[in-house]
Amino acid sequence: MENTLVGEKTIAFSIAQEILSTSVKIPTIPANGREILKTVRQPEERIDIPSFVKLVESDPGLFTRILQLSNSIFYSEMDKITSLRAAITRIGLLETVNTVSLHFFQRMLPKFPDIKGFSYNDFWAHSWVCAVANRRLGHPNLEMDVLPGDLYMTGMLQSMGKLLMAIHFPVEFSKCIGKAREFKQPLHKVELDAFGTTDGLVAARVLRTWNLPPVVCEGVGFYQMPELAPPEYKIISGLTQFAYGIAGKSGIGSSGDGLNMELSDTFLGGKPQLKIAQEDIQSTLIQEITDSLKEKVGTVAHSPKTHKMAVSKTKKRNKPLSDKSVKPTVKDKKGMLGWVKSFWNRD
Repeated sequence: MENTLVGEKTIAFSIAQEILSTSVKIPTIPANGREILKTVRQPEERIDIPSFVKLVESDPGLFTRILQLSNSIFYSEMDKITSLRAAITRIGLLETVNTVSLHFFQRMLPKFPDIKGFSYNDFWAHSWVCAVANRRLGHPNLEMDVLPGDLYMTGMLQSMGKLLMAIHFPVEFSKCIGKAREFKQPLHKVELDAFGTTDGLVAARVLRTWNLPPVVCEGVGFYQMPELAPPEYKIISGLTQFAYGIAGKSGIGSSGDGLNMELSDTFLGGKPQLKIAQEDIQSTLIQEITDSLKEKVGTVAHSPKTHKMAVSKTKKRNKPLSDKSVKPTVKDKKGMLGWVKSFWNRD
C-alpha cells in the first residue's frame, strides 16, 4: 500500500508540474491574499475587525461582494447600507469572513468549461457547502482539536484538483465523471484507473506553490482517502471527507462524484470511540448544517411570514442550529439554489 501511494504521489507531482507549466495559469497569491487567508484561519474572537475592514475596503471586488450580500433579498426588508462595518453588523463577522474567502478563491482560480454532471457553478456551490460543513466539524463540542478556520479553507479547496483536471484533461476527466456516475463509483477510484493518481493529490501539489499551511495542503490531498494520510493529518483529512459526505447529501451543487458516501462508512465515522461516529450525533450534525444552509438563503421563499422568520433566525447566531427551520417548497428550493449560485457566478 505504501509503495502504491508513493507512485500516486509521484504521478500527482508530474501532473501538477505539467498543469502549472502549460495550460492552466495559476496566479500567485496577491499581497492582500496572505492577510485574507491569515484572517480566515483565525478564531472569530481573535479577528481584529478594524484591520479586517481596512483589508476588504482596499479590494473593490471583495468590498462590492460583501455589500451585495448585505443588501440581498435575504435582507430586503431592511434599509440599504453602503459601509462595510454596517454590512458586518448585519450579516455577522464570521459570515463576512466566509464570503470574503469564497470570493477570493473563486476569483483567483480559472474557470473551466461545463462538463456533463460537473458545471462551474455547481462546483463552487458544492465547495461552499463543504466549507460550511467542515467549519462546523471544528466546533469544540466534537472534540476533534482542529482549527475551524483550517477546516473551512480545506473544505473550500478540497475539489480544486477537479477544476484543474477539467481544464487540463477535459476529455479524459469527462470520461471519469461519466464512468463514476454510470457505475456509481467514487470518482477518485475512477481517477486512479485513468490517471494513476487522484484530484486531491494533484491539488495538494499545486496548493503548496501558494505556501499554504501543510495542514490545509495535506487535508486536501487525502480527503478522499484519510486512512493513507500521514498520522498528523488523518483527522483534518477525515473531517473533510465527512464534510464532503454531508455536502453530497445537501442537494446543493455537485462534486461530479458518482457515489455519495454514507457517513458511517467514512474514515472517522467508522471509529466508535469518537463522538462524530455516533449515529444520533451524525443525524444532529446533518440537521444543524442543513438548517444553517437554509438560513443563509431562507428568504427566497416569497411568503412574508417565512421571510420574517428566516431573518429572525439568522440574527440568533449563538443558538444551536438544530432548531426546526422553515421547510421550503420545491419551487422555493430551486429559488434558493439559484440565489446561492448567483454569488459565485462570474458571468
